[in-house]
Amino acid sequence: MEIILDEWQKEVEEAEGDILLCTGRRVGKTYIMAKKAIDLMVSKPKTPIVIVSLTEDQAMIIHFMALHYLEEKYPGKYDKRNTTLKRLTVKNGSTMITRPVGDTGDAARGFEGGVLIVDEASRMPKLFWLAAKPILLTTNGHIWMCSTPFGKKGYFWEKFNESYNLKKPDARFKVFYKSSEDVMTNRPISRSWTKKQREGAVRILEEDKRDMTELEYGQEYLGLFLEDVNRLFSDEWIKKVCIMEKPDVINRKCRHYMGVDIARLGKDEGTFEILRKINKDKFEHVENLITKKKLTTETEEKIIELEKIYSFKEIGIDAGAGTLGVSVLDHLLNNHFTKKKVTAVNNRTLVQDRDDKSRIHLLKVDLYNNLKAMGERGEIKLLNEDIVKASLASIQYDYLVKEKQKTRLVIFGSYSHIAEGLIRAAWCAAKDKSLNIWVDYI
Repeated sequence: MEIILDEWQKEVEEAEGDILLCTGRRVGKTYIMAKKAIDLMVSKPKTPIVIVSLTEDQAMIIHFMALHYLEEKYPGKYDKRNTTLKRLTVKNGSTMITRPVGDTGDAARGFEGGVLIVDEASRMPKLFWLAAKPILLTTNGHIWMCSTPFGKKGYFWEKFNESYNLKKPDARFKVFYKSSEDVMTNRPISRSWTKKQREGAVRILEEDKRDMTELEYGQEYLGLFLEDVNRLFSDEWIKKVCIMEKPDVINRKCRHYMGVDIARLGKDEGTFEILRKINKDKFEHVENLITKKKLTTETEEKIIELEKIYSFKEIGIDAGAGTLGVSVLDHLLNNHFTKKKVTAVNNRTLVQDRDDKSRIHLLKVDLYNNLKAMGERGEIKLLNEDIVKASLASIQYDYLVKEKQKTRLVIFGSYSHIAEGLIRAAWCAAKDKSLNIWVDYI
């Protein structure tokens, strides 16, 4: 029986170049990969396709789906005599080789491919990609990879993030992102997807949602990277808050506040985030500037340059012990333009508690909570830029539990530099409207 494709599968079928499918389980990604591969092999003679996965069983699933589709759709094109359990051949000379690659990826060496199909790509080790990508070097070939997520790390996440979150114009992969819930509930009823099948799938999803943890369900069925489940800024928060367009002119009558995140050693990007005050309870994000691989002296010069343009009410930087901000702060405190403007807004701060005892307070939690609360109350509007939204979406939280110690909330992110600048600008702005912004941490 012919399978009726979903609209998203039709888009995958028609897509050219490198493609990436990030999905929940059982949505039909393996089938569309197999179908797309066979259609290409039949239409383009002598096309070599290599399918890889971590284990032989996983790799063979696509192989058998492809074989079944070939036998059913193109029976006269199938070269049975030259087909084995790991090699599928079409009479026009096109071939499909199936390989398990294990932990090192060495099994991918020595082959040539017009297309490299990578199953469960999110779990592929770095060594695999080093060994496998040269497969395409002499064929002007492409990578088709598909997977459920497995953490914000590795090649799969990096390429997904480039295209889907950052929307870089030169992103290598066209990304398709589908959840199991979306597919099971919205797939049109047809001969290959009956009403009974839909009702059964919806029932199982509901049962698994009750039985599984939020992390497990999010990864397996919603296609979420594990870190997205514990996101500090939800999609709804970002959609509500990130609505500003960058103004064409600078309104010098407004008060301006800047938060600076100085690139750490080995990191590429630093950021300057600027807010302006509209009234006592309203602030707008008017500038997001990113610099790459700058010396601390260049960072100081940039801050002074921006001060001359905006005449800031306050400039907040992280100048805690061991950070690059220490020297930057010292120099800015001795500069005529910035000495009365710059202030240390450190992630770790020495404070006095109720018993008049000094302790290290993780101000970082308060900084993030302040920005989040300002957004929830409608007091701050941020730029509607993909890179800003991606940075906010990368911020996660977790609870650090140690025996005989107070449970502590920890906030971190894989692409946090813009968010780090924003929390400092928002902290300076909130202080200026005389709010009680101290948020006790857990």
